[in-house]
Amino acid sequence: MQTPWEAPPVESPVSVLAVPKPPRRRLGAVLATAVLLMGAAPVPAKEQVLGSTGAGSRLEAVAMPCEKGQRALRVRSGEAKRTATLSAPYDALTCDVAKATEGGWDWGGGEESTSWNLRVRAVDLPGGPTALLVTHQGGFEHVHRQHALFVADETGARRAWEGSEGMGPTSSNVQVQDGRLLFSRTLDVGGGEQADGWTLSELRWDAEREKVVEKPAEAWAVILRTADSVSDARAAETPLEKACQGTSLLTVDTNDFRRLTRDKWAVARFHPSRQGAEAELGRLRTCAPGAYLRRVQ
Repeated sequence: MQTPWEAPPVESPVSVLAVPKPPRRRLGAVLATAVLLMGAAPVPAKEQVLGSTGAGSRLEAVAMPCEKGQRALRVRSGEAKRTATLSAPYDALTCDVAKATEGGWDWGGGEESTSWNLRVRAVDLPGGPTALLVTHQGGFEHVHRQHALFVADETGARRAWEGSEGMGPTSSNVQVQDGRLLFSRTLDVGGGEQADGWTLSELRWDAEREKVVEKPAEAWAVILRTADSVSDARAAETPLEKACQGTSLLTVDTNDFRRLTRDKWAVARFHPSRQGAEAELGRLRTCAPGAYLRRVQ
């Protein structure tokens, strides 16, 4: 990966002033040099490749040259003219693109309200082509992620799927597990009368329509407590999290899950596989002896 573009060294004021010039031009040279020495931000003049599929129909994510304080984010395929990108505002980066040092991200930039992170991965779509998965994270008070899968065809790159989080304190993730490409979203309100939420979808390649489709995926829950009202479930959630050493739990409406008993509230942990849920059940039964396992979809 390339390092952020750096401006060439600025000539010292001495070398500029040593060149005989008319008084007005000499003053202009002094002022220009002073501005540069005070730390005017360099403008990246070249595009920067952020990641690629690396083989076959090569797809690559590129930060375009800086213009008006932003670098457009584009996905392209070889020399084809047609490019693709994420929906606005996730289609642009700040000019200070730099390698990320933590959190599993590849790149980052911006400051406070303009901060962002980016991850670029090649993924094999089950039954389909190799795609480029781009995840963009941005936001100030509420951080949100946007995910998109890009594929190549004879005319260039195109976006085959995009997943967003929506409003509120939501987080999301795209992961490969047991040969499945899974997209999960978690709404963790943290208290009150509103339910938390959790969904899991499987992303599959539709060969006939040549696009990625999203379908409900098999999922499991470790249920620690059920109640007849959201207030009773919330009252149980906090002590359970404390007893289970800070385990993050959700209080959900069972009507949101077709395989659970209706008109109840459950304090639970969710997993995309039965094996993972069984391992979690064994751990949580030490602090919640009544916990049990249920398939939710």
